[in-house]
Amino acid sequence: MLPSRRLLDGSEMKVIKMKRGMFVKGLLTILLMAALVAVTGCGEKEKPQGKAEGVSREDVKQETKEAYEATKAYTQEQVQAFRQATETKLGEYDKKIDQLQESAEKLGGDAKVKAGQQLAALRQKRDAVSEKMKELGDSGGSAWDQFKSGIDDAMEDLAGAYNDAVAEFSKP
Repeated sequence: MLPSRRLLDGSEMKVIKMKRGMFVKGLLTILLMAALVAVTGCGEKEKPQGKAEGVSREDVKQETKEAYEATKAYTQEQVQAFRQATETKLGEYDKKIDQLQESAEKLGGDAKVKAGQQLAALRQKRDAVSEKMKELGDSGGSAWDQFKSGIDDAMEDLAGAYNDAVAEFSKP
């Protein structure tokens, strides 16, 4: 009756968050190192540096700018991929909630009332994720991390509520 898709549990979500966090920290470290190279090259020297002797200040500025643009483009790609994946998951939850609704309609008495309450709570959590997705917009940098974290938390709440509802519906 219900699809046999496996949902990620809390520990798997934490591992995914940790890997993404480490990647972002790595990118920030690279940018910081590029900035330090630029800053150390900006001081006065005892003798002027010619183009034949090494990297010029303009070269460092250009490389830093290119690193920033690449990081920005990557972040935008990640936001888009995350948005698409979350929208897909929300669509799957909509179908699952509809299936639970069909099952709830077959119940009687108190079980039907309780199922209706659980479905209402489930839809409310689903709507919370949808609202957070609307807030996401084109955020970047740390704002993106905060929005993503909030959406991940809301998705975990939705998954927990769905699993609770399925467990309750499965009781005799």
